[in-house]
Amino acid sequence: MNVAVIFAGGIGTRMNSRALPKQFLEINGKPIIIHTLEHFDEHPEIDAIAVVIVADYRDQLNRLLTRYEISKVRWLVDGGDTGQASRHRGLRAVAQDCPEDTVVLIHDGVRPLINAQLISDNIASVRTHGSGITCTKVTETVALSQEDHIDAVIPRDHLYAAQAPQSFRLGEILALYERAVAEGEHDTIDSCSLMHRYGMKIRRVDGPRSNIKITTAEDFYLCRTFFEIIENRQIVGM
Repeated sequence: MNVAVIFAGGIGTRMNSRALPKQFLEINGKPIIIHTLEHFDEHPEIDAIAVVIVADYRDQLNRLLTRYEISKVRWLVDGGDTGQASRHRGLRAVAQDCPEDTVVLIHDGVRPLINAQLISDNIASVRTHGSGITCTKVTETVALSQEDHIDAVIPRDHLYAAQAPQSFRLGEILALYERAVAEGEHDTIDSCSLMHRYGMKIRRVDGPRSNIKITTAEDFYLCRTFFEIIENRQIVGM
């Protein structure tokens, strides 16, 4: 069984979108969260979807799921105080109904430019290697700076940016979240960091640079440009 766990619990503070969480902002006439969900809903290998959502927007999301005929969402889970808590809650909800060997793809609700091939590659990586972390090659010069000066320039030949989906066997990743809480850790940045902290082997899955996360206003406008490019290609048959 393959389940997408979509993290949509943020409130968009870095977007300054105080009136509406960023996942509900529209691009090309459709909410960002719906763009994201459609990729998983339409993928033949995805059996079910869990969405971790801001509690106050649960009803709004339900209305959108009905309007856009998203059929695979099986769990709606209220988000926690941190990203770690929200992901943990989502995994726990799935674990109540699914076996430990279920493949879970943990993805950001505000990464709407994921594609079917990347979903398939993540599933295949977990089945073969036990994990799959979507990554893109770092192409800029990377500098280490603690104050206002550069302390070091890091060679980028083997540097990658970890993105999402981040995919695992349900039993294994949930056990690590439980362990982190038991040890007093409540705010790890993502599942990849958690796996690395506990010395687990992590497999890289190469993804497209367009798979951006909408965090800032600049990201929003960049994402909108990507959507326009995709639409233009469809129109001219490229």
